[in-house]
Amino acid sequence: LLICLAAVLPQWVFAESDIPGWGKAKWGMPFSEVTKLYELKSWEAGTTPISKLKKRIKIMGHDFGVAFYFDEHSADGKLYKVVLAHFDTTRRDPARLVSVKNILVQKYGNPSSFVVKDEMKVSRWTKPAGQLKLTTLTGKTVMCAIEYLSVGPESEKL
Repeated sequence: LLICLAAVLPQWVFAESDIPGWGKAKWGMPFSEVTKLYELKSWEAGTTPISKLKKRIKIMGHDFGVAFYFDEHSADGKLYKVVLAHFDTTRRDPARLVSVKNILVQKYGNPSSFVVKDEMKVSRWTKPAGQLKLTTLTGKTVMCAIEYLSVGPESEKL
């Protein structure tokens, strides 16, 4: 029994999470169900069906706005993307953004790709159910965007 546990436990403890959605919201969940889980504002103006959280969330002491993307402006619209964004024009502590990436690495493992261009860094994770993209910019404005996206076929996203 101990040998079996020793063989299985490391895989279980270090198993990387899939990306079936964000928080309690899962890909394909209708707008009406997401509003039962999160307090959302009315639809954003424009043609893209977006609804944002009424309150910002905190990650590592930073305020992030959260936007939910659906395939249509209706109660039946299906969730296919969630974007968390933080902007800071005071440039207080851009090094703290490394902690955000560390949290994502702990949960999802090392990114499948990492690109640096000038002051912008983009890390991507691809899992069976979803993709994650972390973009940080440390120029005049400090920006951190975390994008969760369904990767299933279009017919399953909608």
